[in-house]
Amino acid sequence: MAESAYIISSVAGCFYLIACYRLLQLSWHSGERPEFWLGIYLGAAGQWYLLYSAPYFLGLEVLPSLIEQGVEWIYAVGVIPYLLFIRSTFRPGCGWATALTLVSTLLLIGGAAAASLGGDFSNSIDDPAYLTEWMGYTIPSVWMCCEGFGSHSAAQKRVRMGLCEPVVANRYLLFAYFGVCQVAACAADLLWAQENSSEGAWSELANGLLSGTEIASVAALWLAFFPPLFYRRRIERRVERVSAPAEGG
Repeated sequence: MAESAYIISSVAGCFYLIACYRLLQLSWHSGERPEFWLGIYLGAAGQWYLLYSAPYFLGLEVLPSLIEQGVEWIYAVGVIPYLLFIRSTFRPGCGWATALTLVSTLLLIGGAAAASLGGDFSNSIDDPAYLTEWMGYTIPSVWMCCEGFGSHSAAQKRVRMGLCEPVVANRYLLFAYFGVCQVAACAADLLWAQENSSEGAWSELANGLLSGTEIASVAALWLAFFPPLFYRRRIERRVERVSAPAEGG
């Protein structure tokens, strides 16, 4: 069980870093900021997974305390670009979106700082520092779900009017799926923390579920930004089948 969980975590980390590279490359060529922000987040998440899997592959018991704190800070700070991606993509210039971004950032930094001052990132549900940081990275995941589904519904109406490309509308749906996977990962992380605090026997399973949902997250983003030709054609055919009866009527 432990071996498979570490392997899945490593695969998730590699997927994230590959997606990070592609998104940063896309941002460089397009000059768009949302791809840049999301790429930075994926890079931080990829490093987190790979570094936390390192002790298993290196034959160590745990990461040295200083390195562990550095890894946790990489992820805590790395979630901030994720928030900026959501705000700049869906709610640019919106006051409440800016406020929500600030609140989530404060939770992330506050939780990581409290854990550092305590000298231990316990990942235990009994630790207020862990719960504070957990809320900080769960907020953008829920936010992404809401924005993705809402934008997809509005885009579908524009597609039927010929005002929006089907692949663009589908991209919003994939953003929503990404958010769903991220929320599931946050839930798995909370289960992992519960097992850590009660010395349960399912922490490896929770870790495996966490990594699996993260891989699904990257798959959704990959289709959103780099859809292969067969996928784009499938979306177009689906729209044509839906539109045909309406045009015939």
